[in-house]
Amino acid sequence: MRKAEIRRLEVAEYRAAYDVARVSQHNPPVSTSEWDLARHVYEPGLAVGAIVDGAVVGTVNLLPSQLTVPGGASLPMAASTGSGVHTDYTRQGLFNRLKQAQFDTAAEHGYLLIGNTPAQATLYGRFGHGVSTQSRALRIRKHEARLRSEVPAEGTVRLIDPESSLELLPKLYEQLGPYRPGVIARSAHWWKVYWERAVRAGQHFRIAVHSGAAGDDGFAVYAAKDNGSPGPNVTLLVTDFHAAGPAATAGLWRHLLSIDLVDEVCVRTRPTDELVEAMLVDWRGCRTHSIDDELWLRLLDVPAVLAARTYCDAKPVVLEVVDAFRPANSGRFRISPEGAVPTSETAQLTVDVDVLAMAYLGTTKFSTLAGIGRVEVAEPAALAHADRLFATDVASFCGTPV
Repeated sequence: MRKAEIRRLEVAEYRAAYDVARVSQHNPPVSTSEWDLARHVYEPGLAVGAIVDGAVVGTVNLLPSQLTVPGGASLPMAASTGSGVHTDYTRQGLFNRLKQAQFDTAAEHGYLLIGNTPAQATLYGRFGHGVSTQSRALRIRKHEARLRSEVPAEGTVRLIDPESSLELLPKLYEQLGPYRPGVIARSAHWWKVYWERAVRAGQHFRIAVHSGAAGDDGFAVYAAKDNGSPGPNVTLLVTDFHAAGPAATAGLWRHLLSIDLVDEVCVRTRPTDELVEAMLVDWRGCRTHSIDDELWLRLLDVPAVLAARTYCDAKPVVLEVVDAFRPANSGRFRISPEGAVPTSETAQLTVDVDVLAMAYLGTTKFSTLAGIGRVEVAEPAALAHADRLFATDVASFCGTPV
């Protein structure tokens, strides 16, 4: 079989590449009407393809974004999307070559990280991607979901129509800003591909917007789903929920739990530290359906990424990072409340780059990772210091599919 050429894709090849990605995930090729919006997932110079006899047989792609890190800084991040290889070209090392080219492409464009929500966890782990945020999926039985009197009841909630949301939601999401570590920017292309396409397809959903004293400060998108139970009651499936603070969060929950003819409210992604149970008179009215991996990060420039976030008050730790896939990205760093700088001091802890991604936003402790053999420990006391240095006041959360 002829060896594939790995190169940046031309504009004329984007649709073929998009079809490769769709078909590899068992979806049909894109229709002409769908392509009018789906084409916005491509920006010049960010898509890579594997070419055999002039045809695209494998592809990876990137969308520009920004990642909020502890301390509030936003780092240039590329969202990995639209990846796939034709089934007759799998198991030949093609995806490895595509990933190498993707990393080079992202680095050349100045991105410090790549973020994604991979379909295959085992595949991406070996390329240095690590789970950097987690989210909680909730199920709330409506008849058990009476809010406590102490829950804030500030502001108002209004429903907007899908057409109005095309202009309002992107502005509101940007206005919410970096309200938690892990939140990522949604580019105009993201909104076209992930939101406008759903609106134009006529998908039936409701959009609730919360307004406080300073204006709009949160939104929730939901749809009614038949749950098979007798009678008119339905399940509300909440697919997008972002709020700038406790009042907006409580207001949106109050709205969702007050809708009539509903058996249960199911929310796909919420922060793991959002204590919805304590908002209810009956703590058990809210059940955790699952704790899910959410945003996976691939750190492309370890020195810059470590230097960009803030650290809590603790004794300094010397951390060595090993990047087998991109050896030049390896290094040793002295991390303290003042920041992270390269050092030649002896390493107290050593981690692979995917393990650093798990701890980078404070989601997973170094001591936890050491307990399962993912941290090489030369100085045991350093684990507690590293845990404290990388800790965050609130749980990291993304809430955006990529």
